[in-house]
Amino acid sequence: MVFLNDENYSEYEVYYLMNFVLIESKSQRAHFYVKKIVPVIAELHFQAVDLDHDFNLNITNPIYQLFVSCFLYSKKIMHLLENIFGGSDIYHEINNERENLFDDEISERFFKSLEFNTSLEGFENGSCWQELRERSKLFLKKYSLLDDFDFPSPMKFSEFLYPDDFESYDPSPRWSWSWSGQLISLEDWTLMKNITTAAYKSVET
Repeated sequence: MVFLNDENYSEYEVYYLMNFVLIESKSQRAHFYVKKIVPVIAELHFQAVDLDHDFNLNITNPIYQLFVSCFLYSKKIMHLLENIFGGSDIYHEINNERENLFDDEISERFFKSLEFNTSLEGFENGSCWQELRERSKLFLKKYSLLDDFDFPSPMKFSEFLYPDDFESYDPSPRWSWSWSGQLISLEDWTLMKNITTAAYKSVET
């Protein structure tokens, strides 16, 4: 089983999640941290987007979190594949294929219809998610990357925070590895705890 607390998790998260989206959508839902799916209105996303941020890390909708972690940042898979293939021709071929399959256009379409695409109906039956699953299968199968993982429950994503990330103060929490790489003060840790707790307070986990 792959664990989020693994320090190298972010390197293979996209590979892991592309395999995750290929299991039945109802089975995926059983792994989500949040069980009650509340569609994300566009304003909640775009109010957090600026030159330094591509998404709103305080959104608790797991469908939104999955899209951001797997497809908005699909380029993260290349760190893993570079370790496997080095700078060989196959590595560059895979990267070109990834850029073609998971380009900015598909992200733009996802966010353009964000409320539907982060709803239960959109996730299970919508054309955008159907296309993402088909593209993931094509990409993984083409390069022999299909795998049978034992997925944890609840499923958490490295780009987001969860209440149980704050059970006790840790000056070097897992989320600091990718964000700053620096020690987190108790004051900053407490601030993030309060923000995260408030975000999840009104949803069913």
